[in-house]
Amino acid sequence: MNWNIDTGKQVSMIISILVMVVMILKYRKTGKENLFFIIGYLLFSLIDIFCYFYYRFTGMPTDVFYVIGFLMIVFFLYLLYYYQLLYAPLLKKLQFIILILFVLNIAFMFYTEDDLLHHFSFNMLYVDILLLLFSIILFLYQTFNSDKILGINNYLPFWISVALLIFFIGSIPILFFRTTVSESIYFFILFMLNLISNSILIFGLIRNKQERTR
Repeated sequence: MNWNIDTGKQVSMIISILVMVVMILKYRKTGKENLFFIIGYLLFSLIDIFCYFYYRFTGMPTDVFYVIGFLMIVFFLYLLYYYQLLYAPLLKKLQFIILILFVLNIAFMFYTEDDLLHHFSFNMLYVDILLLLFSIILFLYQTFNSDKILGINNYLPFWISVALLIFFIGSIPILFFRTTVSESIYFFILFMLNLISNSILIFGLIRNKQERTR
């Protein structure tokens, strides 16, 4: 399979920039309840763009930026986003437990993995994804058992959740078998997942209708 990895990364960056532009243009209509996700998405996109050019011009590793920025800060913002969205007492308590587990996992990884900040930890990534998926399940359970279901096509958190589910569930197999597949296939699949999830985000941002938060 002939896939230009560098071109794919550049296209992905352009798509991310497009999403960021739409987020900025639609900011007043997105509602404060989506702020944590927007900050997390902007941060991850900027880290990704920065690391691309940083490595290209210096040749130095970028792991520390992804470990701190993505695995720790961005995922924490995403989990905090779902904590804010949940209003059912039991679900909110469960999400608080997930936040605690996230912090404990960081401490555990620092204890068990040598030089964590200077190599990308896939073990930490797997746990982060698992915790995020549980958070999304809690949110979807709440949504499908509320009146939000009646206007779900215009409910941005729903589309954000769909985009995250597609990207991260789709990423798990290719990440797990990353050492057994070719680099071209690996980055092509990640590119397609990124394209699909960002397209859903743009759709959700355009369809979103602001509502009063609870």
